Amino acid sequence: MPGLEDAAIFWDYENCPVPSNTSGYVVVDNIRSLVRPYGSVKSFKAYLDISEQIPLTLRSELQSSGVSLVDCPHNGRKDVADKMIIGE
Repeated sequence: MPGLEDAAIFWDYENCPVPSNTSGYVVVDNIRSLVRPYGSVKSFKAYLDISEQIPLTLRSELQSSGVSLVDCPHNGRKDVADKMIIGE
């Protein structure tokens, strides 16, 4: 899109997961549609503790949709995903 900036999406999946009755494909498409007026999405990352929060099918749907999953193991700590997003 001419005149628009590049956009990046940093998704705090731990605080805003895909609803259990919804496809990951649908959610990713909806997020991209919301961002599209502001620019071309060049990076799309979701932050979560992969070992605890995401079924294999959903993980595949997100990755197939171009979302990079960033593993945020907690090891007893709080706000790990938030801190990793801020570090980006």
